[in-house]
Amino acid sequence: MIKTNPLRSVLVYLVLPGWLSLVPASATGAAAVSDPEARPAPAVASPGDGKEVAPRAVPTFESIGLYWKTAAGGKAVPCQVSYREAGGTAWREALPLWFDGNEHEGLSQRTHEYRGSIVNLTPGTAYEIKLALTGTGEEAVLKTRTWSENFKIARVVTLPETLDAAYDITEGGNATDGYVLYVSGRDKRTTSDVRGEAKANIRVLASHVIVRGLDLQGAKSHGIELGRVQDVVIEDCDISGWGENLEDGWGRDLDSAIYHETPDGEPRTLRRIVIQNNRLHHPRANANSWLQVRADRNGSKHPLGPQGISFINGDGEIVIRYNRIYSDFAHMFNDGMGEHRNFTYAGFPGRDSDIYGNFVSHCWDDGIEMEGANMNVRCWGNVIDWTFLAIGCAPTSIGPSYIFRNIYLHSRRGPASDEASYRGQSFLKLGAGPKSAHFARGRIYVFHNTTLQPPAWGGQAETSGATRGLHLTARDKHQTNIVSRNNAFWLRHERGTVAYDPQRSPTNDFDHDISNGAADAVEGSERSGIRAVPRFGRPSEPALPWSVALEAGSPGHDQAVRIPGFNDDYAGAAPDMGALEGGRPLPAYFPKIATPGQQP
Repeated sequence: MIKTNPLRSVLVYLVLPGWLSLVPASATGAAAVSDPEARPAPAVASPGDGKEVAPRAVPTFESIGLYWKTAAGGKAVPCQVSYREAGGTAWREALPLWFDGNEHEGLSQRTHEYRGSIVNLTPGTAYEIKLALTGTGEEAVLKTRTWSENFKIARVVTLPETLDAAYDITEGGNATDGYVLYVSGRDKRTTSDVRGEAKANIRVLASHVIVRGLDLQGAKSHGIELGRVQDVVIEDCDISGWGENLEDGWGRDLDSAIYHETPDGEPRTLRRIVIQNNRLHHPRANANSWLQVRADRNGSKHPLGPQGISFINGDGEIVIRYNRIYSDFAHMFNDGMGEHRNFTYAGFPGRDSDIYGNFVSHCWDDGIEMEGANMNVRCWGNVIDWTFLAIGCAPTSIGPSYIFRNIYLHSRRGPASDEASYRGQSFLKLGAGPKSAHFARGRIYVFHNTTLQPPAWGGQAETSGATRGLHLTARDKHQTNIVSRNNAFWLRHERGTVAYDPQRSPTNDFDHDISNGAADAVEGSERSGIRAVPRFGRPSEPALPWSVALEAGSPGHDQAVRIPGFNDDYAGAAPDMGALEGGRPLPAYFPKIATPGQQP
């Protein structure tokens, strides 16, 4: 049995030259995550753009994004990664970096670049990282430290028990002295109810600020609006009743509990933002579903309306963790989180960002919409319920993005209990149309996710979970460079698809998943997958009110392939497929109070 720390991640500040010796392959075999663009071949130099950029890393609490441009690189030259805690002796293997061989017009700095992430590390910990290009002799060593979860406080501002008007935060701290903490008094939480008379309850207009423990209600647009700030933490807040109903009776699009917008064409400055342990629930307004046409939309049925979190033209290093975003069927979200500039080199949440440990429900579109560049964006350990789709990743223009160990429950299309409303869609939405296909070439990794089938509702006979696993949503949609492994996609019926790619892209690699559905993709997809209904049991220390881990003897139990850094801590002969490992406690990052959404 191989042991590791719980899911944690790294940062990197210092780059030094050095020598790298690779860790041997796992005893259970190679990672089995092949790169269709990196078949065994002699090492060749990248044509590149003639530029080299030293290795660098961008930290968050629990992940690290790695970047390296070198003339010795290329599609056929793997970049191996290993790491250890500073002062340790044993090196551990991580997933190799991906070489981006795409020509990104107007974004040459991303062309012919190695990129990737290390995950599952510990906050506030120093690490050493080694990179090596196979067959070239080129190596590098980086030293770094992950973000600490202990924030240095420069000053505390105690807010009154009641705020009946918008409150602007204009004084912040700095990198040397620390944060200015805005917090409720010791005896009672601060409550702000602006009764629809102010655009926002709180506007954060200064950097190095922590907003903690506030109850915010009644904003005309947004509960908390962030200006062009950096280093802001929003935690332990309860935000509800925001947003405005328009003349057509529906909510205004992108009214959000937590919101930021930088106008197009202006420098993106929002970075190092932490949104954690908040309850974002019950907006004032309601989004339309895919079955409800809005009068001013020229027949479009795309949902529009309030969201939990919207960051438009943010920069990156955003961490969204341990939040509950939920509502009821009369006050639905469009997406739980996201923005609208998806077919770009920008998008939500921005580069080097993490979304994990959240419970998201009551969305007429995506629970989590992570679309756009998705450059070293990691999404894991989220539980998603009562949405049309679980996670939107359409498209990923740069990548890599990592979607792993998420759980999806109810999937529905509309508000009624009729056949049309009952039909939800997929775990992962993918694809861009022909005119935007150049924005659909980034790497996407999809590992160890689970879709369940809750009991039927509304008088229907079928179960009420997703009908598809990984899904390009129309026959003309494109997305390349997808890799899926070890997912447990229990679909509503065997006519569903574990992976649907109508373009049959040879760079997409769907394999080693378990599902009762078939693959409709490039020939050979799911050749080593398992076509069966998985049987689920409870983790050894259950904290979820449903069964999630595969039970012993189920197809997929002890049958997952090894993926360095993603499934090191397994019990038995090999890892289990799906989001949870049987015989292990529920991981610390999963929502502690996640419960099934209110049934209609």
